[in-house]
Amino acid sequence: MRVRSTGLLLAVLFALSTPARAQVPVLPNPTVVDGRLGPGALYRLIKPANWNGSLVLYAHGFVSASAPVAIPVDGDRIASLVVPQGFAIAYSSFSENGWAVKDGAQRTQQLLGIFTSKFGAPSRVYVGGGSMGSLIAIKLVEEHPGWFDGMLAACPVTGAQQQADYQAHVRALFDVFYPGVLPGSAGGVAAGINPATQIAVPAGLAMQANPAGALAIASIVQTPVPFASTAELAESIITALVGHAMATTDLLPQLHDKPYFDNLSVHYTGTLPQDVLAAVNAAVGRFDAAPSALNYLEHYYQPTGGLQVPTLMLSDSRDPVAPAFNKMSYESQVAAAGAIDLLVQRTANQYGHCVFTDLELAKAFGDLVGWVEFGIKPGP
Repeated sequence: MRVRSTGLLLAVLFALSTPARAQVPVLPNPTVVDGRLGPGALYRLIKPANWNGSLVLYAHGFVSASAPVAIPVDGDRIASLVVPQGFAIAYSSFSENGWAVKDGAQRTQQLLGIFTSKFGAPSRVYVGGGSMGSLIAIKLVEEHPGWFDGMLAACPVTGAQQQADYQAHVRALFDVFYPGVLPGSAGGVAAGINPATQIAVPAGLAMQANPAGALAIASIVQTPVPFASTAELAESIITALVGHAMATTDLLPQLHDKPYFDNLSVHYTGTLPQDVLAAVNAAVGRFDAAPSALNYLEHYYQPTGGLQVPTLMLSDSRDPVAPAFNKMSYESQVAAAGAIDLLVQRTANQYGHCVFTDLELAKAFGDLVGWVEFGIKPGP
């Protein structure tokens, strides 16, 4: 029987990838295999000389569609810390950047077969990811539960449609309180737009001049922007606006320019005075989604909650990219599917996206491994 370490996957830093060129990590006598799969995807497999039989599959987060496809640098960072402890790891660039849930799931799925063909079948397989990569991991675990032993989802986006709707609602309401400030609309922005100079900068200046509008947006149920200060409020709204701009320029071509945001029947509610809410509902732009676009987002991906393996979810309490409704909605789905005993959620009381410390991640993954191997369910 192999002896496995339960606490040394301490640097599984599930974070958004950056488009920097990755370097093979310096490790003690590993076997490193780089290759290509699918149309243009790059992959890296690393098996240590003291392999303990366990494999970690890692799915990276969102990378701008304009960035070149490259081995994710966060995958290399994970490898440099987990491989010396005996864990093998496999990760891929995917074939494309942007909202790549479909392609990311396919490429990550393929990694298991490629690893097995080269090194033999692992005794246990853990899967994880950060942000969009968490949704990829959820999709794989829900659709192929027999392939995996445990999952760690960090700073997760837990549904394509709800994430897209949140960003679009923020944009629609921003246009109510700050009309004419931004190009485009909640239905989309023009291709080639610069999100920094044409979205973030003017939005920040507008909110600085009139902070009451930002507070009003945060007071509406459909736009639960996280904040504990005026600076966090502005950053959260800007994050949603930039995310919306990037999503529309990325998704609309995939959807053959079919609209995916639908608020025709949405009645915006919240803690604002009733006359103000009535004015908002009268003034807000209305948009109608195409059924084919909604179907795409459901397939890539709307979780079912049907967990069959131990899953630990780690979130930031005030995450401007993946707000708290992500973890809450997934908890509800898992409970409705009768699988709540297989889900443990933890929240770090902090602002930011995927800003966990090594200690927080060490505790999370170590507890997950202990749960899988010894049946000791961790606390929240």
